[in-house]
Amino acid sequence: MVFNQRVATLKSTLKRPLVGLALGSGAARGLSHIGVLQVLKSEGIPIDAITGTSIGAVVGGLYLAGWSPEFLDKFAKAIRKQHIVSALDFALPPKKGLIDGYHLEAMLNRMLKIKRYEDLPKPFATISSDIVTGEKVVHDKGDLVKGIRASLSVPGVLVPQRYETRLLVDGGVVDPVPVDTLSESGIDIIIAINVMRRPSPGKEPEGIIDVLLNVTDIMGFKIFEEKPLEKAIVIEPLKEYHFGGMEFDKAEELIELGKEATKRALPLIKERLSAEGVILCSQ
Repeated sequence: MVFNQRVATLKSTLKRPLVGLALGSGAARGLSHIGVLQVLKSEGIPIDAITGTSIGAVVGGLYLAGWSPEFLDKFAKAIRKQHIVSALDFALPPKKGLIDGYHLEAMLNRMLKIKRYEDLPKPFATISSDIVTGEKVVHDKGDLVKGIRASLSVPGVLVPQRYETRLLVDGGVVDPVPVDTLSESGIDIIIAINVMRRPSPGKEPEGIIDVLLNVTDIMGFKIFEEKPLEKAIVIEPLKEYHFGGMEFDKAEELIELGKEATKRALPLIKERLSAEGVILCSQ
């Protein structure tokens, strides 16, 4: 796997334990990832490799393609509901999803100046699910836009992505917070960001897209709960909050919650880095 090879090369070059960031699925709630990146950067926490599922794949891809956390912050806060609506090209009649996704793919093409996983400055992998076999698919080479688009394809919402011989949907179906890919590659210190909606009383979904997003979240949360995460530092910015999957207009609140949760986790992160002999980056 290209991701594993790049991690091994990086470890050999840096000659120190590596830090990996797993950015989880959660639709609009994933804007919290931006706040996480801002704090990690400001505190000099090195990020040597990233894995992402769904919205985590988008944020991770944009970050590694050159979008600074500060620019991501400004971009997210400028999003309005009309921007979301304009990106939704509804499939008429509905095929294998409500939305074709051509507009979304075109937008990703415009936003991502780097087009291939191998050309990103650090190892990056995104996760999707084979809707036919149920297998987890790791994208770490070739077309970056196609890989992110596949990872985003929430079942029932976006038409599945045809990728080589596979038909792919959202990675949250099988691996909502892609810690395993980091662990299997040999990453030493893993920071996992879970922004999924916990199954609990709260705000009810407002429409069919919200219902489908919640279904994916509930399934994904159950999968995440059963993962052995003893070695990972888990940050849950939205643990006590109830945001809808389409509330992209709440970017300011979501980013701030990402910042607050990461600041609370800093003592643990720095303690782990120190124990492993990892020096903070100079700012």
